[in-house]
Amino acid sequence: MNNKPRIPDSVDAQKLAYMQLTAKMKESADKHGIGFIGGFVSPDGEVFSMTNLDEEDAMRLLPDELK
Repeated sequence: MNNKPRIPDSVDAQKLAYMQLTAKMKESADKHGIGFIGGFVSPDGEVFSMTNLDEEDAMRLLPDELK
Protein backbone atom coordinates (compact mmCIF):
# COMPACT_ATOMS: atom_id res chain seq x y z
CA MET A 1 0.00 0.00 0.00
CA ASN A 2 1.29 3.46 -0.92
CA ASN A 3 1.36 5.80 2.11
CA LYS A 4 2.53 8.86 0.16
CA PRO A 5 -0.07 11.60 -0.28
CA ARG A 6 -1.29 12.15 -3.82
CA ILE A 7 -0.32 15.60 -5.02
CA PRO A 8 -2.55 16.89 -7.80
CA ASP A 9 -0.82 17.62 -11.10
CA SER A 10 -2.28 21.11 -11.03
CA VAL A 11 -0.07 22.24 -8.11
CA ASP A 12 2.75 24.26 -9.64
CA ALA A 13 6.31 23.88 -8.45
CA GLN A 14 6.49 27.32 -6.80
CA LYS A 15 3.29 26.77 -4.79
CA LEU A 16 4.55 23.33 -3.75
CA ALA A 17 7.87 24.84 -2.62
CA TYR A 18 6.00 27.41 -0.48
CA MET A 19 3.86 24.63 1.01
CA GLN A 20 7.00 22.66 1.88
CA LEU A 21 8.63 25.72 3.46
CA THR A 22 5.52 26.38 5.56
CA ALA A 23 5.51 22.74 6.69
CA LYS A 24 9.19 22.95 7.67
CA MET A 25 8.56 26.10 9.71
CA LYS A 26 5.66 24.36 11.51
CA GLU A 27 7.84 21.30 12.19
CA SER A 28 10.53 23.53 13.69
CA ALA A 29 7.97 25.30 15.89
CA ASP A 30 6.63 21.90 17.02
CA LYS A 31 10.15 20.71 17.82
CA HIS A 32 10.76 23.75 20.04
CA GLY A 33 7.31 23.83 21.62
CA ILE A 34 6.43 27.17 20.02
CA GLY A 35 3.00 28.15 18.75
CA PHE A 36 2.87 28.56 14.97
CA ILE A 37 0.49 29.91 12.40
CA GLY A 38 1.85 30.61 8.94
CA GLY A 39 1.14 30.34 5.29
CA PHE A 40 0.79 32.33 2.10
CA VAL A 41 -1.68 33.64 -0.45
CA SER A 42 -0.91 32.42 -3.96
CA PRO A 43 -1.16 34.74 -6.97
CA ASP A 44 -4.56 33.21 -7.81
CA GLY A 45 -5.86 34.21 -4.35
CA GLU A 46 -5.81 30.76 -2.75
CA VAL A 47 -4.88 30.84 0.95
CA PHE A 48 -2.66 28.06 2.31
CA SER A 49 -2.02 27.92 6.04
CA MET A 50 -0.77 25.58 8.72
CA THR A 51 -0.90 25.88 12.47
CA ASN A 52 -0.24 23.93 15.63
CA LEU A 53 -2.71 26.06 17.60
CA ASP A 54 -6.27 25.04 18.27
CA GLU A 55 -8.78 26.39 15.76
CA GLU A 56 -10.24 29.01 18.08
CA ASP A 57 -6.84 30.57 18.86
CA ALA A 58 -5.77 30.46 15.22
CA MET A 59 -8.96 32.19 14.05
CA ARG A 60 -8.56 34.87 16.73
CA LEU A 61 -5.01 35.65 15.54
CA LEU A 62 -5.70 35.70 11.80
CA PRO A 63 -6.45 39.01 10.11
CA ASP A 64 -10.06 39.31 8.94
CA GLU A 65 -9.11 39.15 5.24
CA LEU A 66 -7.60 35.66 5.77
CA LYS A 67 -10.53 34.13 7.68
